[in-house]
Amino acid sequence: MNFSIMFDKEKCKGCTNCMKRCPTQAIRLIDGKAFINNLKCIHCGECIKVCPYNAYTPESIEWYEEMHFSSYKYKIAVLSTPLYGQFPKGTDICKVQNAVLKLGFDYVYDASWAAEMVSRAIKKKINEEKNIRPFISTNCPAAVRLIKNRYPSLMDNLILLKEPMVIAAMTAKERAKAKFNYKDEEIGVFYISPCPAKLLAVTDPVGDYVPYVDWVIPLNTIYGQIYKEIIKGDDKLCLYPSLNGLKWAVSGGQSESADLTNYIAVNGMENIIQILDEIENGNLSNVDFVETLACVQGCVGGTFNVINPFIAQSNINYVLSNTKDSELNEELEEFEGMYDEGIFKFKLNPDENPGKFSMKEAIIKREKIKEIYDVLPGLDCGSCGAPTCYAHAEDVYNNDSALYECVVLRASKKE
Repeated sequence: MNFSIMFDKEKCKGCTNCMKRCPTQAIRLIDGKAFINNLKCIHCGECIKVCPYNAYTPESIEWYEEMHFSSYKYKIAVLSTPLYGQFPKGTDICKVQNAVLKLGFDYVYDASWAAEMVSRAIKKKINEEKNIRPFISTNCPAAVRLIKNRYPSLMDNLILLKEPMVIAAMTAKERAKAKFNYKDEEIGVFYISPCPAKLLAVTDPVGDYVPYVDWVIPLNTIYGQIYKEIIKGDDKLCLYPSLNGLKWAVSGGQSESADLTNYIAVNGMENIIQILDEIENGNLSNVDFVETLACVQGCVGGTFNVINPFIAQSNINYVLSNTKDSELNEELEEFEGMYDEGIFKFKLNPDENPGKFSMKEAIIKREKIKEIYDVLPGLDCGSCGAPTCYAHAEDVYNNDSALYECVVLRASKKE
């Protein structure tokens, strides 16, 4: 698996903040230093947010290097839906787009148009397929990986529609090929991302589709450059966003954009886990769609963003209220044909297929872990290097740790 989060062992002080916050319990403390199990990591970025020593950072991406940027003849920047929320209210959208263009790109493409197309695909699929309820969104790579790792029985509930980043990259690349007669390898598509999970969705996607994005640029690494260019205020082009698609920046926006009424929008990993537990227990089969976003308030709360998510949401709402809605563009005019061709849909890879999941095996495993857990003190003190006693029991079951790594248990044994 590719990895989008870097860890500096020298900066780690062993404070356990990251270990306790990790939603998949992928972090352990070994010899006083954090250790990430990248098989469990879903790249949500919670460790980056909570580490007081900056030991976690996004992967070092020198996006302007020869291998990632200048070697392409035509360079496209795909703007994520929360991008406009990172600038003060009243900031002209054209200035934002032209500021990005001045960083060395030949064209910018607004992902909100792709988001609106995916919204239409969501509505059509929900109306066409009545046998699955609830469908679960596939826009957030961190939430999808959480389901894959922790709730494999719910893989069948994933709506299996490509996220707007992928549709935007594909559309922009195809237009550039048709207009300038470039080859695929001559066109570079760079997604300006609000979170680390998007890089993993490019380098190691869940599903059988081609991401079309050549590299992901964390917004916070170029934010200062963009802001400086905005202040200069040169306007060369402007592709106004789809206001309906722009709603995807905040929690609930996917569902609202798709004109759904019977849905649940949940954000924040702890809240997502509670809802997935409900789905797994069969309690939400009367709901059409569950929109899951790992970051608080949705994509505006992404780790790579700069502005407080609540302020960013307010800024997005301002754009929605004070921007003239664009006329139907050529992408939307082609939606029906693209949908009929299956452009939006994808399939799971064989190793991701829920058919490989055995409920019987899962129950046996759970019972054995419970037996180990019942021996432990249940204090969740973290002294064993695991975030909870149950996590330590899992480690013991998987032969990743010894039972008596538990300090309390070891002390009581001596007594």
